[in-house]
Amino acid sequence: MKYVNMTTMANKLKGVGLLLLLSLLWCCSSDDDPLKDTRPTFMTAERPNWKIDWSSNDDRPDWQEPDPTKFECSMDLVVFLDDDYLPYSSDNDMLAVFINDECRCVSYRNVMNDGGVTYLLHIKGSSEEVGKSMELRYYCENLHYMSIPHWSPLFEPNNLMASVYQLILRPEDGSKKYPHCTSVFIQHKNELPFVIDANDKLGIFSGDECVGVGEPDVNDESIWRIEAYSNDMTKPVQFRYYSVDMGGVYIFPMSITLNGNFIMVDVLF
Repeated sequence: MKYVNMTTMANKLKGVGLLLLLSLLWCCSSDDDPLKDTRPTFMTAERPNWKIDWSSNDDRPDWQEPDPTKFECSMDLVVFLDDDYLPYSSDNDMLAVFINDECRCVSYRNVMNDGGVTYLLHIKGSSEEVGKSMELRYYCENLHYMSIPHWSPLFEPNNLMASVYQLILRPEDGSKKYPHCTSVFIQHKNELPFVIDANDKLGIFSGDECVGVGEPDVNDESIWRIEAYSNDMTKPVQFRYYSVDMGGVYIFPMSITLNGNFIMVDVLF
């Protein structure tokens, strides 16, 4: 009769049980991997011209210069158009300043030698209004687009274009079309299958509508930031990445909803 060493058998059973347990845990952890559905599909493509469509259907306003005899004070303000505005800029655009919802200045564009656009504003007011907030309103004729920036400079008379009163106006500043802005931080969790190029593009889309576009930071490959704009924070958005090195677009299947604040998103390439 052949005797069985029970201690050896028990150790073997323990070993088998441990392997089964590890296998089960691996399967579970793999199924529960929160990044498993983030891997993109790749499509060969030319460099895309992703951009946000700021066009709207706002009516042209009828802003009128105030009667200068009604006010004893004035101040000067210089506003520069951001580069993103320049392709749409025309002589029909207007920038106005309001105090107490009353128009105090209307200005038209000045094209500089370098192609930049500035607005020179000579704002009227009274001594009782010194220190009051002013509201800027900008109308772009080509886009039929009105924007009212959230920032409100104060009425400070006789500053004669001091540097503190030089501002930059961007399409997203006070947009009625896309009133909500979310800073999206994208962190990739694995080694990139390409070399980052300064001409790579990162886009955020609601369906086929581009709501955010930017370039990755070649000096920080771990986290990329992009601003996304929305008028409805319940609609899902997705990511796309164009790689010059690979000559195509990575399309991520995952989606998020914007919150008007900031979001950190982990992805796998």
